[in-house]
Amino acid sequence: MPLCPSSSLGMKKMRKRLWGSLIFSSVILICYFLFFYPVLVLNIKNYKTGRVLYRQEVSVGYSFATYIRHSVHLTPVYEYYKVNDDGMLHVVETRLQDLGWGVPSTCKQEVRFENGFMVIRGLNIPLSLLPFRVSYVAAPRLLLDGGHRDINLKNYFNDMERMDISAEKMSYFEYLTRGESDVFQEKRTGESYS
Repeated sequence: MPLCPSSSLGMKKMRKRLWGSLIFSSVILICYFLFFYPVLVLNIKNYKTGRVLYRQEVSVGYSFATYIRHSVHLTPVYEYYKVNDDGMLHVVETRLQDLGWGVPSTCKQEVRFENGFMVIRGLNIPLSLLPFRVSYVAAPRLLLDGGHRDINLKNYFNDMERMDISAEKMSYFEYLTRGESDVFQEKRTGESYS
């Protein structure tokens, strides 16, 4: 039995409405993700010049570390950080080899000795900003991406300049308009510190 012309017209209208609804819903969903969906972004900039050296979207739990050579003992000191879901940096661990001037000697956190280092874990100290003084005497380095990227900070900062590291939540649209930045040219270690 052939379909009557009015029912095929009704089906066409129904398909148009369905497609219109799908397109409208898709536009709303895209707008939501662009303007309201939060992303975590790690920012590294030169405090003196304001130049952004690194701006990348990161996931919750992203880790990085700073390294200095202690000016008195001339031994390595590592500080480990994670980006938490609250959009802040958290100091999570410190590794050092010597006690004495300028290093912790007592603490309430878990302390272990591993591979010649005193390891202090369980710190979980929230920071909205990590100001890091780049002193050439300390041979400072930045270890990004879980230690896979080893950056000699003397190549990017003058002696005693300050590097500011922060994490922030922003809309995906804001992240896209600010743009990504990564000026660091370093050797890729292929190794992880974790």
